[in-house]
Amino acid sequence: MGIYLVDIGPDSWAKDEITFGIRSLLDRALAERGFGPYPGPLREVPPAESFEEKISPELDGFSELCARNGAEDVLDAALFVPVPFDGLIKLPVGNAYDEQETRVVSSHRLRDLVAPMAAEIGLSADLPSGPLALSTGIEDPVTFYVAVYRQAAEHSLRHGCPMSYI
Repeated sequence: MGIYLVDIGPDSWAKDEITFGIRSLLDRALAERGFGPYPGPLREVPPAESFEEKISPELDGFSELCARNGAEDVLDAALFVPVPFDGLIKLPVGNAYDEQETRVVSSHRLRDLVAPMAAEIGLSADLPSGPLALSTGIEDPVTFYVAVYRQAAEHSLRHGCPMSYI
């Protein structure tokens, strides 16, 4: 059992296949913060470079690490977008993670929140990449989650794509 954290391609974003109405709400929330609309991903990520990780290991140790580092937003967010803004954007629409609300965090901020945790646990800069590479290659739950969120932030920023749970 578990859910998957995946990158969202241009077709899925445009058709709202994964986001279920989030696009217009996100654009409105960004406008309220003084930003233009998020256009969505501009190109498809090649299959070998796509991001997909199964999220199911125990969260307790990772939750404690987030709390020690003031990074609780990592646990609260269900959508990561490559737009720089502070805090969480709360949208009144459900997702695979929460039926009532979708919390959105900037991929820039996610990267910044995870960096001190990665340093604290001595996370290697050289990690496996590709679909399910971390799920099958890292056994320690804390290391796994730090690696997943660092890789997700970097993937989102490198490819200009949002990340979401399905």
